[in-house]
Amino acid sequence: MDHAAGSTMNRKAVIILMTVGIFIVLSMLMLLFFEGWPPWPVIFWFAVSHAFFCAVVIRVKPFTGPYKEPMAEPELPRLD
Repeated sequence: MDHAAGSTMNRKAVIILMTVGIFIVLSMLMLLFFEGWPPWPVIFWFAVSHAFFCAVVIRVKPFTGPYKEPMAEPELPRLD
């Protein structure tokens, strides 16, 4: 495995899965607490926050910085 390249993330899958997951959770909350659609400000601010989340995920770049193997037994300073 080439550690220098960093792991990649499927951005489209993250957005789709998060949207589906949030939709399921919010649907359950709507049924339990609101017994229908919530007020429009709740829907509006959810849409704004979800759009911001999607914009951040789309812009994420994989870490390409230096990779160092972790030390098996690091030497720790004595605290005496």
